[in-house]
Amino acid sequence: MKKKIVMIIIILLAIVSIIYAVLLKKEEPQEEVNYYVEDEAIYEKTGDINETVLENNIEKINAICEKYLNNMNIFFSIIPDKEYYLKDCISTEFSELENKVKSNLNEKVKYFNISDTLSLNDFYKTDMHWKQENLQDVVEKIEKEMNLNISKIDYEEESLGDFYGTYYKEIENSNIEPDELKYLNNSIVENCKVYNSETYKEERVYNLDKVNETRNKYDLFLSGASSIITITNEIAKTDKRLILFRDSFGSSIAPLLVENYKEIVLIDIRYVNYTILDNYIDFGKYKGADVLFLYSSRVINKSGIFR
Repeated sequence: MKKKIVMIIIILLAIVSIIYAVLLKKEEPQEEVNYYVEDEAIYEKTGDINETVLENNIEKINAICEKYLNNMNIFFSIIPDKEYYLKDCISTEFSELENKVKSNLNEKVKYFNISDTLSLNDFYKTDMHWKQENLQDVVEKIEKEMNLNISKIDYEEESLGDFYGTYYKEIENSNIEPDELKYLNNSIVENCKVYNSETYKEERVYNLDKVNETRNKYDLFLSGASSIITITNEIAKTDKRLILFRDSFGSSIAPLLVENYKEIVLIDIRYVNYTILDNYIDFGKYKGADVLFLYSSRVINKSGIFR
């Protein structure tokens, strides 16, 4: 009899445990799905605008301007996320983000808008980035706002074939067709010298070895993520210099700006602390240089992104 009672108690306890586990699971918040498919392309939710984060990030940029960039021509622009174009809210949400950034920027900095030079077709379907071969309008807008000569040079369009971007792996059983990764090349770009301050090596503007090493074809552009890179155009018809504070979008647009500059220094403060930049760069020699802060809306609105 006692054995039967014990067995009944054990069974009841097991049933109660199962019921409790089921109820607890229902109460647990479900993991938010950040990626979704629409119109045969993959998107990541942009999230809400975080005013505190924006203020903190712009505060660091203002500190850079005050500490290093005296006697330079400073410009700023934000690259809209491709989801803004999908939701047809470029005039509302993105404008709100821009206005909050502009209201906190150092008065030395000239802000200009590039959202009207882009459309949904200018971004990869499987990745967040823009397509280099579609950036001529963006380049012309930058050149106009920064008082540069409008580029008239021709490029040859080359291809690395199918491109599965970083969003592709986020969607299970995705039937999305891969993108094609193309890049723009000519003799000017081919002859540029690229120095990577992390590897202490000279590299090429388009690094096919890096693509083979990482299997990420977007690393073709200036070898992917790096804190400080210098591009030298020894056949430039000008002595002008550009300091480009950038994220990964800057890797693909920088090669299209080399005609205007003898030297472009790309700085990514996601990977180097902004308070010690003068340990690596002699800002004194860049008196009169152009400076462009060019960031995607995701980066400028992300907490803790800048070191």
